[in-house]
Amino acid sequence: MTHPPAAVPLYAAVELGSDSFRLHVASVEAGRVRVVATLSEPVRLGAELEAGGSIGADAMRRALDCLGRFRAVLALWAPRAVRVVATAALRRARNAAAFVPAAAAAVGHPVDVIGPEEEGRLVYLGVAAALGNGLEGAHEDPGQRRLVLDIGSGSTELVLGQGERIERVYSFGVGALRHGLTFFGDGIDPGAFDAALESSRSRFADAGAAPGMRGWRRAHGASGSVRALAELADALLGQAPSLDAGRLYALRRAAIEEGGLARVAAQWPQGGRAAQVAGALAMLVALVEELGIDEVAPAQAGLRAGVIRTLHRRCEEQEGEATGRTPYRECV
Repeated sequence: MTHPPAAVPLYAAVELGSDSFRLHVASVEAGRVRVVATLSEPVRLGAELEAGGSIGADAMRRALDCLGRFRAVLALWAPRAVRVVATAALRRARNAAAFVPAAAAAVGHPVDVIGPEEEGRLVYLGVAAALGNGLEGAHEDPGQRRLVLDIGSGSTELVLGQGERIERVYSFGVGALRHGLTFFGDGIDPGAFDAALESSRSRFADAGAAPGMRGWRRAHGASGSVRALAELADALLGQAPSLDAGRLYALRRAAIEEGGLARVAAQWPQGGRAAQVAGALAMLVALVEELGIDEVAPAQAGLRAGVIRTLHRRCEEQEGEATGRTPYRECV
């Protein structure tokens, strides 16, 4: 792999997710995150945690091998700053204390196991920047109030904010992967979906009763789960820019009751992917119902964009500060 010399500083975000590990290398120009390289590898930490609560030897080996490859890419691009963040799977893993130092050694940078509040904050900032710069369709007022949904593999965050100011983060310790394995491990059928939907409704009911959380015309779905559902809807129902309640109910019929998800899943090499998508669908339908959302627009930006924006901002601030202060550890 070769690349041209960077005209502007580059930053890198590495996300150790419950399903996949992902890497973005990007610049920040006029407030926009411009991705120049991206990698994603399915590691499936969350699936193995379901059994005993610890990362198994095979998953650990896959993870460390992946991080070794990421380290080579980071060395090639030589970003100005790098941040590695781990999310729900490593928040829950019993042997995280043993794995995290090994992961840091493999990737060549410290690994931050971030809490749900920080995860929600970073996701929101990534989405808000893209929306404010017109990168997700029509240009939005940078100070507009918005709701961001992040149905991850291992957890779910709902973030309410205005502009770049975050008002509150609601976090739930279940994501599409865990939900899918719980309810669809033995197959995808209407009965299993009804059970998954009822469980999701009960989980999200309290958030729906919170001030400011109901009655949204549009919410933004920052996760790969929402993007996967939008792609599935396009495949089964025809293309549309967003997922409203009617389209979600139609997707339920086509995907679950008429077997469309099973047909599409036959083309997916990744085992368990269909169950994960079915879990995400149950969760998203419940969120739309409990929060009274008219439509959910898939967003292409999320946690990694938020990490890169905060790295850029921190490094720019330090350049303007008087010398003698301790620099942010990743601005080197």
